[in-house]
Amino acid sequence: MIALALTVLTAPGQTVAPRCTAERTTYQGWNAFKLANGLVTLFITPDIGGRVIQFQLGDHPYFFVNAALAGKVFPPAANGGSQGGWKNYGGDKLWPAPQGWDSDEEWPGPPDPVLDGGRYASALTAQATDHVAVALISPADARTGLALGRTIHLYSGGTQVHLDCTMTNISHRPVRWAIWDVTQQDAAAPSAPAQANHDLWAYCPINAHSVHRNGFSTLFGQVNHPAFQLDRPNDLLRVHYVDRVGKVGLDSDGGWLAVVNGQSDHCFVARFAFVPQVAYPDDASVEFWLNGAGEYILNGSAITNAADPTQTPYLMETEILSPLVTLQPGEEYHFQIDWFATRCPKPVIEVTSAGAISQRLTCAVHQAQARLAGVFGVFFSGHAEAAFRGRDGRLLARANLGAVQPGQVFRLNRELPLPQDTTRVSVRVVDDSGEDRGPLGNALVPAAD
Repeated sequence: MIALALTVLTAPGQTVAPRCTAERTTYQGWNAFKLANGLVTLFITPDIGGRVIQFQLGDHPYFFVNAALAGKVFPPAANGGSQGGWKNYGGDKLWPAPQGWDSDEEWPGPPDPVLDGGRYASALTAQATDHVAVALISPADARTGLALGRTIHLYSGGTQVHLDCTMTNISHRPVRWAIWDVTQQDAAAPSAPAQANHDLWAYCPINAHSVHRNGFSTLFGQVNHPAFQLDRPNDLLRVHYVDRVGKVGLDSDGGWLAVVNGQSDHCFVARFAFVPQVAYPDDASVEFWLNGAGEYILNGSAITNAADPTQTPYLMETEILSPLVTLQPGEEYHFQIDWFATRCPKPVIEVTSAGAISQRLTCAVHQAQARLAGVFGVFFSGHAEAAFRGRDGRLLARANLGAVQPGQVFRLNRELPLPQDTTRVSVRVVDDSGEDRGPLGNALVPAAD
């Protein structure tokens, strides 16, 4: 190794991030809020159950939107009431959990004319150049005793969307529920929407101390469904979208899930906090539903999904659940979820605050040179930086690895001088404002060959 004084290669001038914007508009005929920051765009539709109906990275949409219902808003009687069934608009929404039909402590939806299909009150609560936000609150639901709400925050400089989800006991009795966030990922082939995208994948960490025999359990559909497979080397559940109905739940303690469109490398990530040793609906913090043809049992009855995408649209639901919480009258519970958009190839084997990891960071040493390699998707615009440290953790040198941004896969394959006494190297993302957004990886330095 060569001896180096502390070397700092800074970014070539800080870049001002595009400003955040918020406006009232329409989206496919629905009244909507549009939040944007030059990287991602959100469309929020209060009148159809307070949905985030679409989330885009650039012009790439992630969520399924039901074109057959575009612009339609139904009255309660036709939206789960006496005159109609579930109106599956698409997008992302909040439900109460557990789902069930055996007691008043279970939610028998969808449909639900109030929490799923009701008109939510809404307000623009932040409108700054670096932060915009919209708040939503459902009508009061006498059956569950709840009002569901969330404030949706978008910040400048990255793709992070922060969801502050709430449930409030609006009744005069104690109630026990969990927050259930359900996102419908578009599973149609991008170039042929009448066909399924068979290169759509999801990943979620398995709990090493799971209460489930294989780390997950079948909730609906075929017990040995081929879409749900364990990736033992990476301690993950791997979900491959196939046009066959099925659902699983897992008590994941990893705090993240990821969905990758293998045709374009577009990647959706959700992060959340897992709480150990508390009760969850279905003993699950994460659930995956595959919408497709086939039969499953619901409330004791056999349901058959037609092999027709006009009746059974191609979509995958990624579902995040909070712990079950008992609320006294007037009490409120908050549950935090963060979304990120990036481009990252499959598989996603790890997620950090800075990005998604497809191939972990490696360091090979040859003649006082370190070759750093890895494949990542970043959540923030800025630059990547390598930090070389000694055995005592002392910073020996930093090196700028170049610009990174969420719309491009970050494929690292770079040779750099290796400072003497380096024992490990990390790669981090520094955003355009100069803020360190966290690591993409850490690697021990092997002995020189």
